[in-house]
Amino acid sequence: MNSHDVSPGTAEALRTYLPELTDPELIAHVEERLRAAATAHENESAEQNPDLPEAPAAYDPSLDPDGLFHDYFRHFVAPGTGLVRHAAAQSPTIAAPQRIVDDFVVHQTGLVSRLMIRTLVEELHRRRTAGLLDGGTPEERYAAFRRWTNSRDGHDELTGRYPHLFSTVGRQVEASARYVVEIIEELDAVAPRLSALVPGHGPEHLRVDRLVLGEGDTHNGGRSVAQVLFTDGARVLYKPHPIGAEAGYSSFVSWMNGRLGTDLPTVAVVPTGHGGFVEFIPTEEYAGEQKDYFARIGTLAGILFLLRATDIHFENMVSCAAGPVVIDTETLLSPRLNLPEAYDDGAASKAGALTLRESIIGSGLLPLVVRSGDDDHGMDIGAIGYDTGQRSPYKSLSLQNPGRDDMFVGMVTTTTTAANANLAVQRATQLPVNDQRDIIKREFGRVLRYAADHPDAVVDAVEEFLGDVQFRHVNQATIFYTQLLRMATHPHAMADPVVRAAVLNRVVLRTGDSPAIADAEVRQMARGDVPYFSYTARSRALGSTDGTVRADALAEPPLTTVRERIHGLNETVIERELRLIDFSFVNKLPTDQEETGFVPVRPAGRPAVAVDRGRFVGEAVRIGERLLATRVASTEPRHPATWIAPQVTTDSQSQWSPGTLGYDLYGGSPGPALVLAGLARETGRADFAAAARSVLDPVEEQLRGGQLAEQGVSVGGMTGMAGTAYALVVARGLLDEPDAGRLGELARELARCSGAEAGTDFLSGMAGALAVGLALHERATDPAERAVVAEAVRTIAARETEALGGLGLEDARVTPYTGYAHGAMGIAPVLLRYGAEFDDPAVHGLGLRILGAVLDAQEDGDRDWPRVWGEPERSYGWCHGAPGMLLGALMSNAYAPGAVSRPVLDRLAGLTLARGFGNNPTYCHGDLACAEIVGLGQELVPGLFGAAARTGDGGSDGTGDGLDDLYPRLFDEVVERYGQRSDTKYAYTNSLMVGEAGLAWSVLRHLDPGSHPSLLRFA
Repeated sequence: MNSHDVSPGTAEALRTYLPELTDPELIAHVEERLRAAATAHENESAEQNPDLPEAPAAYDPSLDPDGLFHDYFRHFVAPGTGLVRHAAAQSPTIAAPQRIVDDFVVHQTGLVSRLMIRTLVEELHRRRTAGLLDGGTPEERYAAFRRWTNSRDGHDELTGRYPHLFSTVGRQVEASARYVVEIIEELDAVAPRLSALVPGHGPEHLRVDRLVLGEGDTHNGGRSVAQVLFTDGARVLYKPHPIGAEAGYSSFVSWMNGRLGTDLPTVAVVPTGHGGFVEFIPTEEYAGEQKDYFARIGTLAGILFLLRATDIHFENMVSCAAGPVVIDTETLLSPRLNLPEAYDDGAASKAGALTLRESIIGSGLLPLVVRSGDDDHGMDIGAIGYDTGQRSPYKSLSLQNPGRDDMFVGMVTTTTTAANANLAVQRATQLPVNDQRDIIKREFGRVLRYAADHPDAVVDAVEEFLGDVQFRHVNQATIFYTQLLRMATHPHAMADPVVRAAVLNRVVLRTGDSPAIADAEVRQMARGDVPYFSYTARSRALGSTDGTVRADALAEPPLTTVRERIHGLNETVIERELRLIDFSFVNKLPTDQEETGFVPVRPAGRPAVAVDRGRFVGEAVRIGERLLATRVASTEPRHPATWIAPQVTTDSQSQWSPGTLGYDLYGGSPGPALVLAGLARETGRADFAAAARSVLDPVEEQLRGGQLAEQGVSVGGMTGMAGTAYALVVARGLLDEPDAGRLGELARELARCSGAEAGTDFLSGMAGALAVGLALHERATDPAERAVVAEAVRTIAARETEALGGLGLEDARVTPYTGYAHGAMGIAPVLLRYGAEFDDPAVHGLGLRILGAVLDAQEDGDRDWPRVWGEPERSYGWCHGAPGMLLGALMSNAYAPGAVSRPVLDRLAGLTLARGFGNNPTYCHGDLACAEIVGLGQELVPGLFGAAARTGDGGSDGTGDGLDDLYPRLFDEVVERYGQRSDTKYAYTNSLMVGEAGLAWSVLRHLDPGSHPSLLRFA
């Protein structure tokens, strides 16, 4: 960052703090806002600033025992205590006025700390670096700094450098003090009625002992939900906004209870002039059986779906002895925004995302994993998915080395601690996850079917109870706003209005399609608040504390949207939502049920399994027809069709969240499209071909035109553009479409996008891209095009070699892993093939060195190979372990005969048979890949599985009848109707490598391997 003594100017601020912004109109809009911020600052600077506080008293170390500046912060809170003290002393409802003042000081000290701490630490470092701190120890120098902060000279220097910071602190404290006074006045006005919110309490008036602010984010001038604690231990909540939604929601739940025969608990409320008091729901374990708890969740889910509820995550639902209770119902009747035309209008991905957002998944009630990036394992924020002890996907600020001159503010990863007594899916040990899900589906379906049978009555009830109340629109996730607010506390932002405005205007990256809303977001964050927008059921207007933001912000009145939802309910809609509930539970399903138990060698005495072609084709067609039925089509031909399913891009357990499929071959839409193309060839059906082209045509246009690269899609193998290019070429061949220059353009694009940032492995790096390039080169028949492809292949090979460390690299253990998909064994054979086919002995030699490092990693004890170099863990899949390593060894010997010795091949073959099968059904790390690798081994090295083929065990005990019916038995026992027989995550995804598309491809490849090549090696 620049020194905060010098403003960077609007152009530099845009480049520094909004580098992602490319739209000319948005750039002009933000530039105007930054210039306005600079002008406003200049005008303020020309005037005497009356908001700046007096200097604190001389530093007293006894008031700062922990070295966290709290005495300093309390000084700036003190001016607000007078208002609070006066109001509390005058109130007949307040039993202990000083307790109210003390609570206010504690709360405000924490908020002031968040605003000031980074600036104080920056100034501490500045003075230490300049040698301006006396003392021989870090603690003494900290004390010297504190004497300076509390001195007249120090105070004048700080307020002169950071006038905005100190005036912001003063305004925040004053606003919070006025808010406390407002709550006290509300308490006095409704005190006789508050006993109705306390179960079992008599008619006598309650006396207030404490008033605790800070239950949630601040909105509308520092307001937040407050806890009111009474002298007898009872408590209620105060909400600083109209609570008609809370009252109406409870009335609607009671109405539904009467129709369904259910007993969901509700929340009592007492409205007031500015907001309202609501019953406090104690967090308690549910008193009934777990099956009844999940039945209530199902009913609740149905009601929330009917009301188009959003944001019902773990913080907004708690459980008590009577069951789950939604405690924040501001976000009902969620509206659709009126957005301008955009490039992705008509895209299936946009339609699918809207379907998910408006489904029961979008409510937040069910398991819902959020991640800060592709490498983050994520945190489940769903009301019944959340649990304590999870790692937060977002880091927090933490003050390190307090009380010393080397203290600093660091970013730390925290774990969740908040408890809400909700019965998390993973903690409901008395009930299998599958049963929890099915109970929820049963009751959810019952609610929706009641509404489908009685739509007019349900709509009338919604209109009666919720038709005339105010709701809240959450325009962006709260964490996004809080991160921007945190960024705005940086000293540079506190010192420079242009920097501060640039940071806050980052909202345009998400709200740029509605500048009026973005401006309203910035205005509210400039006051220190999380933006708060409101709407009503019968209007299209979106408002805020500043008034109407946009009169036509909503596409239609929310009540109209809800009415259409309820009247549109039918079995198709209900079944779609039930399937989405399945998807939300996928990453919670027990992994111990994933084992197929398949044994590759037929047991002795059992006849060989015979499966006729019709049965094979029938299963593949069944999967294909399901793909047809669930395909989400684009209404604009430039966008590909897609599917809604659990998203899978690697074998990481952090994946499997519902979403629309991407562009990769591993788990994206090209996989199902490839299967549909194969089915079109096998059956001659035009609908399969048309569905395949609805994905292939626009994806190819975007890949060849460079749009995929512009969207940040990596070049890498299975999970990047290379795998997509491979799928396009194979699918076009299955559809009997000529290449017509395709191979050269695809190869050129892969070469253009290759680089060290893509990685080096086969699955997601340049080894996979090089393998695809070699496949394209082999396929090219036109001499001119073949030359173009060859040049691209040479470029990819050179960049892969450079990324690996060069031809003279010291350590041939070029990746953290040894295996095929992610490791060195997938890189070596590709380099060997390139070296052999392109007459490059240096690269060929590099491949041999990498291969040798893998072979040398074999452990002496178990004669197996580690997953990670030198580590004890073993794996047995295509991705990691013996099966994939056997594939790599077979391919290596094809281009470097004898490089892998027969004893090593025998050992890998034995491990593959003994350990590779029976774990799960997939290509990536299960039976499909192992079966294909065994078949390749039998083809390339006759007799490799000779003992097993004859006796069934690798030659140890003479039992078994061989491998001659390996795939038919795998089909019979595992593949056929897998999803109907096995309730595992693999049954719910369309992924080619870990889902149903892979099952279908394995069938097609078994029937016609010449037309359906091996995807495991980009054959």
